Amino acid sequence: MHEFAFIFRPTRALDPQALAGRNDAARDWAIARRREGTLQTASPLEDEGMKVKQDGVTRLADSHAVRAVLVIQAKDLSAAVALAQSHPGLAYGAEIEVRPVKAIGPLPPR
Repeated sequence: MHEFAFIFRPTRALDPQALAGRNDAARDWAIARRREGTLQTASPLEDEGMKVKQDGVTRLADSHAVRAVLVIQAKDLSAAVALAQSHPGLAYGAEIEVRPVKAIGPLPPR
C-alpha cells in the first residue's frame, strides 16, 4: 500500500445550511475510511492564515486556498483517485487534488 494526499479546495461559496450538510457528510465519509483502515490522517484547516514568500508575508485571502489535507492508503494512484471520487464534498463544489506522498528515509539521530 502507498500513501496519497488528498488536498481539498473549494470551487464555490456555500450557504450555512449547505456548509453544515457538507461537513456532516465529509465527517461520516472520513469516519468510515478510518474504520476500514484507509484514512491515515485528516487535517481540516482554518480559513485564516499567512502566505510567506521571500519578499514578505501577507494574509491568506485566496478563496481557492487549501481547506483540508487527508492522507490515505491505496494500492496505487488509480485506486486513490477512485476513493477521492467517492468523497461527498465533490457534490458541494470541492475539488480534490490526489498526490502520492514521497517516501523518505529515516531522519538522522540528533
